[in-house]
Amino acid sequence: MITRTLIELNRIFDLLNVEFFENKLIKPVIIVQRKVHKNTLGTCSTNPVWKNRHNEEKDCKYEITLSAEYLNRTVEEIVATICHEMVHLHCSQNEIKDTSNGCVYHNKKFKEEAEKRGLIIAKDKTIGWSLTTLTESTKKLILKFKIKDSAFDYYRHTIKISKPKIILNKYVCPDCGQKVSHYKELKLICGNCNKPMEKKEE
Repeated sequence: MITRTLIELNRIFDLLNVEFFENKLIKPVIIVQRKVHKNTLGTCSTNPVWKNRHNEEKDCKYEITLSAEYLNRTVEEIVATICHEMVHLHCSQNEIKDTSNGCVYHNKKFKEEAEKRGLIIAKDKTIGWSLTTLTESTKKLILKFKIKDSAFDYYRHTIKISKPKIILNKYVCPDCGQKVSHYKELKLICGNCNKPMEKKEE
């Protein structure tokens, strides 16, 4: 199931690498996992985070992650996300500072590099030049890739568990006005006045 997805993602990477990056991107480890932040479609590590245990110094790889919850989008949208992350990889390999604010805000250097590579970039007030779609020519190009739609049949469905509402019981001292709240029903004595506290009805 997910194996087919990863195989196809790696094939798409290879094709885009040839078309837009002169086949110069170092092949990363591509994974699919639960989204880390809300609305995050994908990420690319800023440093090589995978190492070969037999050759740790030379054989290191970056990581591109796609959020499992967003694999239910169109093939065009998934390709746009992969290419977006490949631009980040290109910038990291070439020491181009394309983000700020903890790698969240995408600057104009990212926009410039991305738009050289078949993408249209729009600005978001929070994350900068990050909103990504494919140009018409790129859409035509990926038709030639013959991407297997069936590789993206599955996506991660997150079930939202609603937390039960906690009702607090509120108590007040009739003399000094001291207030206490607790989720249990209690019989309380005011520490100031040594008098029973009264439950306050809503």
